[in-house]
Amino acid sequence: MKNIAVFCSSSNALDNRFYNFAEVFARQLAIEGYNLVYGGANVGVMKRLADTMKAGGAKVIGVIPEEFTKRGLTETEADEIIVVADMQERKKKIIELSQGFVALPGGFGTLDELLEVIVLKQLSFIDGPIIILNFDGFFDPLLSQFDVIFDNNFAKPRLRDMYFVASCVDEVFDYLRSYEPSVDSDWHKVDKEDFKQ
Repeated sequence: MKNIAVFCSSSNALDNRFYNFAEVFARQLAIEGYNLVYGGANVGVMKRLADTMKAGGAKVIGVIPEEFTKRGLTETEADEIIVVADMQERKKKIIELSQGFVALPGGFGTLDELLEVIVLKQLSFIDGPIIILNFDGFFDPLLSQFDVIFDNNFAKPRLRDMYFVASCVDEVFDYLRSYEPSVDSDWHKVDKEDFKQ
């Protein structure tokens, strides 16, 4: 596992604690020897993440829609920038290039990317680790909604193992070091026994 996709915010309007936390995470990601795959933008948490990874000697690969390049949003310091047609192609390419996935606090785009990889893992299209880095309880409401999904049998309880919720940076790397891929090849078979707690 070498390339880690990080889903995060492109907003410049956040409280500084979110940028600072992204920097702490990125510094450790570089120390651990991982490359960054991300959305390729030169704004927001994305920019802080990429800059910190580069400063740490890691390879930075950005994937950005062509329309954003026209707006001057491309991170010019990245080792590699891949320009794609649209947002769907961006997600597809990021997933294709990555062996693991980490979601930092973010907006609707971050949630879109996170949920897409969870679904792809549920359907056995990918088998890499998915980590929700729950800084300052940011994802607590989303995780509560996940509980509603499981509690009402919209998803099998064992699918909770498709993702890992980390409360701090150290937990991310402990999980990555011990991660063993597992695929639920019977995801399409629905039996009431599957939903017994």
